[in-house]
Amino acid sequence: MTELTPRPSTEECTLALISHAMSFVEGGVVAPLLMYVLRQPIHDALYKNSDAADSEFVAFHSLQSLYFGLIFLAITLPVAILTCGWGLLLTVPVYFVYEVIACMKANDGEWYHLPIAGSLAAQKHPPPRPAR
Repeated sequence: MTELTPRPSTEECTLALISHAMSFVEGGVVAPLLMYVLRQPIHDALYKNSDAADSEFVAFHSLQSLYFGLIFLAITLPVAILTCGWGLLLTVPVYFVYEVIACMKANDGEWYHLPIAGSLAAQKHPPPRPAR
């Protein structure tokens, strides 16, 4: 029987959750980018007594949220222009549903893949393979 990969720490799950949740506040680009670039200093500032190394789990979720936000903007801006804004009634709820699911999965320590963005982020920060 193969062993399961180690579960990300509570701190890692929280930071991954924050990288997805902050996209609700500012639109999905700036906060995930900052979390991706500054993930280790943010971790050190929030968790002073933790000696955890740079987390691939947080990097994956931050980059995935950034890519998803950029894809969302690339789709939504033309739709909004072509429909005089009415297309936002369709695209924005879909974005929020996917990000809420990603928030819950990140908080549970899962390497959940958002459509398109998840596979792009996994190329740079692949999930760990099960130990044998």
